[in-house]
Amino acid sequence: MELQFEYVNIPRNNYFEYLVEEKLNPLAKKFPIVISANVFFKIENKTDECDNICEIKLDTQESSIYVVAHEASIEQAIQKTYNAIENKLINSNDNN
Repeated sequence: MELQFEYVNIPRNNYFEYLVEEKLNPLAKKFPIVISANVFFKIENKTDECDNICEIKLDTQESSIYVVAHEASIEQAIQKTYNAIENKLINSNDNN
């Protein structure tokens, strides 16, 4: 599976990329319809808190899945987007 990473208001971070790869690569093996993923990491500075965002657009042979999570940390946002993508893939697999 091809993975592309983009960063907005945050420097490139190999650890975040590693976390995503550790989650999405096994998912791609479990669901062979998965082709690629574009992953966006963003930090939006709000008045007294930071909004850490992970967006994943997963392309499959059938369609695209888009998930976004706003959390207290990028790691939490990665986990939340992964959980949502896995659930969507399981549900789409059950419908076939």
